[in-house]
Amino acid sequence: MARPRKTPSQQRSRFTYDIILEAAARVFDREGLAATTNRIAEAAGVSIGSLYQYFPNKHAILHELALRHLDHAEAEFTAALQRFRDTRPSLESVVTELVELAVRENTPFAQAHRLLREHAPRTPELTERFERLTTLLVDGLPDVLTSLGEDRDELRLRVRLAIAALDGQIHQIVLDTDTPEERDARTALAVEHCLRALTAHHDPQR
Repeated sequence: MARPRKTPSQQRSRFTYDIILEAAARVFDREGLAATTNRIAEAAGVSIGSLYQYFPNKHAILHELALRHLDHAEAEFTAALQRFRDTRPSLESVVTELVELAVRENTPFAQAHRLLREHAPRTPELTERFERLTTLLVDGLPDVLTSLGEDRDELRLRVRLAIAALDGQIHQIVLDTDTPEERDARTALAVEHCLRALTAHHDPQR
């Protein structure tokens, strides 16, 4: 069972629910898939019975964390796209801000995010949520990348391919860097790769 047993509606229950998820992120980040519901309950300061009121197992917790991660990322990218429509920044500024945003979204609890990527149950709900985030960018970016002068369908394809390539790079950036300086250097390299993917075969004089 990958879904929570119930979704809390009262404020007190919601607080407990959120505390469990926050503790789970810390425990998964520290202990990986070896984390147990007992350890998560202990870290949250709740009884194991209270945890089981909401989550039948740790995979249900991973699933809920993954949904929250995608929801937060969607809200952040939606806000960024709206700013781009209002301010019309350069292509390099757009790509830089989006890549840096993706890195920030995955840097806290990086090991826990790796677990979400690899072990969260691939339910239809989670698949739909991930595709919705991808579609947001694939449909939204062509509106703010008008300086490329590309056919919209061609640009949408390039955006989709760039996102697919970037998705793996982001997780490597946050997992394989030991210092903020190294992370910044790898982020800059990811920006460069993304710019190349978006401007391939582009003739500025066209």
